[in-house]
Amino acid sequence: MLRNLPTVILDLGGVYFSDGTDRAITIISDKYSLDRKNVTEIFYGEAGLLYRENKLTIDEFWGTAKKEWRIEEATDKLAQIWHEGYVPIEGVKEIVIQLRAKGVEILYLSGSTQERVKYLEDKYNFLQYFDDGVFTFSVGVRKPNSFPYQCVLKKAKNNPENCIYIDNSPKYLTPAIELGMNTILYENPCDLQKELEKLGLANLFENPLS
Repeated sequence: MLRNLPTVILDLGGVYFSDGTDRAITIISDKYSLDRKNVTEIFYGEAGLLYRENKLTIDEFWGTAKKEWRIEEATDKLAQIWHEGYVPIEGVKEIVIQLRAKGVEILYLSGSTQERVKYLEDKYNFLQYFDDGVFTFSVGVRKPNSFPYQCVLKKAKNNPENCIYIDNSPKYLTPAIELGMNTILYENPCDLQKELEKLGLANLFENPLS
């Protein structure tokens, strides 16, 4: 049970936004008659990880992908397929808005790419719902390296023991736990609200999710 108003830190893709990468893998595999395993390897293999760390440009990343897949397609068209799969999860957005209205500090810790962030901000203006946060491309190291977590804690008003980190991947919760944060494994908006209530935030929700 948290004693004071906590700092809530959210992953973006898969928590605040839907998982657009899995959707992109499906669409690209089907559209270009590619083996799903090969498409997945580009997104989650070395090229994808370096791109997320801002160590490959968008042209270098998609150039590697097109060479591996042996296709000719405009980079912006492929990027569009990836980006447009990320859509705000309304229940989570509602939770964020309610908590922030009650004075809870809301931060993000995300492995999104620079181009995806720009696309999502231009389309959804989502950063207005956060006080601050860290994108791993801005620090050059991706999760689960502890450095991005340390960076976001420096931005938080609270000590780690009064912070809650939320992610949809168990392996990304481990560094937060090691740094002393409370954690929640995200599954859906209703369960997220219940887990937050267990940590003492029940009185902050005026509109419980069902």
